[in-house]
Amino acid sequence: MAPEYYRSAVRPSAAKQAVRKLGRLRRSGNGRLESLGHDFDRGHREYVERLPEGERLWLSTKPFSAPPSFELATCLRTFAHIVDHLKLGLRAQVLDVGCGPGWMSEYLARCGYWVTGVDISEDMVEIARSRVAAIPGQVGEGVEPMAEFHAMPVREMPWTDRFDAAVLYDTMHHFDDELETLRVILRTLVPGGTIYIREGARPAPGSESEQALINEMRKHDTLESPFDPRYLLDVVREAGFVDVRRLLEVDELVPVDDFRQPFTAFGRFFRYRAGRGEINTVIADKALGLEVPSDDANFSARLEPQGPWDTTSEPGKALLWLIVTNTGRAFWPSAQGFPLPPGVVTVAPYTLGPTGERLELARAMLPHGISPGASVHVLIRTDAEAIAGRDVRIDLVREGLAWFSELGSEPLVVPKG
Repeated sequence: MAPEYYRSAVRPSAAKQAVRKLGRLRRSGNGRLESLGHDFDRGHREYVERLPEGERLWLSTKPFSAPPSFELATCLRTFAHIVDHLKLGLRAQVLDVGCGPGWMSEYLARCGYWVTGVDISEDMVEIARSRVAAIPGQVGEGVEPMAEFHAMPVREMPWTDRFDAAVLYDTMHHFDDELETLRVILRTLVPGGTIYIREGARPAPGSESEQALINEMRKHDTLESPFDPRYLLDVVREAGFVDVRRLLEVDELVPVDDFRQPFTAFGRFFRYRAGRGEINTVIADKALGLEVPSDDANFSARLEPQGPWDTTSEPGKALLWLIVTNTGRAFWPSAQGFPLPPGVVTVAPYTLGPTGERLELARAMLPHGISPGASVHVLIRTDAEAIAGRDVRIDLVREGLAWFSELGSEPLVVPKG
């Protein structure tokens, strides 16, 4: 069970009201398209073996195809959005929920993340394993592709406080209990971890698009049940996520001499705001757990320099690699850029001024959150002139709350640059 400070702060009565509201939306048909009452878990498990050979090949190659299809451009744009918005460092742990044949997992592994794919279908998982195994060699200097796959129902995932991010790409509409599924995913995320959902929106009742989904369920015995945009936002919040936001994809090439384009874009924006968009893109976070006391028992560190300052690799810069080890009892959330949320942990080098005051240098970000006992490599990069002839002290900061040295940890002193 997650610690008390990770749970939703909603009062029990309000929580029950919210659950009843979600239930009413489901029953009224305003939340998502209902199933046909069939055994869709079995349909998902047997999906691959029922496909003709050509379609099984597509599972092994998608989104790439010959000739290229519309899905290739859509996927590559969306995959780039995911990496851009997650802003994770090397070897960050990413959960690919409902990974299917591993097209997203392969992409994430090529980005240097440690990927864990979960799918109910053993056949899908085997295809995903084969795709990542077929990556030819390293994806970066000294960086092997790293991925693991598990065939299991998503709600049976065993992990707690493990993943820096969870990605649900075109998969959430296959899950029958969306609230409990999201609660399980929340448990698997580290404090400050992010969920990224990209889904088709529920089509209008009685429309051709709705009938196409019904026909798909009849043909494959799968669950094809997308969400009303407002309902999806409500259920993500009710699951306990914070900072829930809905995003609109607008990237495309347009003629610069077509003056209708700005109005077309505005029209799409307002349709999306009104809940009539065709795509649901939702990003949300797990709370950082700011209630964890800022004390030496929870937040302490060991810093080990890997050699002296390097002032030759980058003109005008001084570089220093550190091994940073979490010797406390609390998880360290990370951030990848400013503004820094309160509670994240950063590496903070500084020199001393004439009266002993801190002259802070540029913060260094952890590549990902760090569990107790774990270590990461962190690169300090600063102006060589700023440290010339000066000792540099390196501390950690729980942003907005405390410097680790104030809690009892000794800062690392690196001799004059």
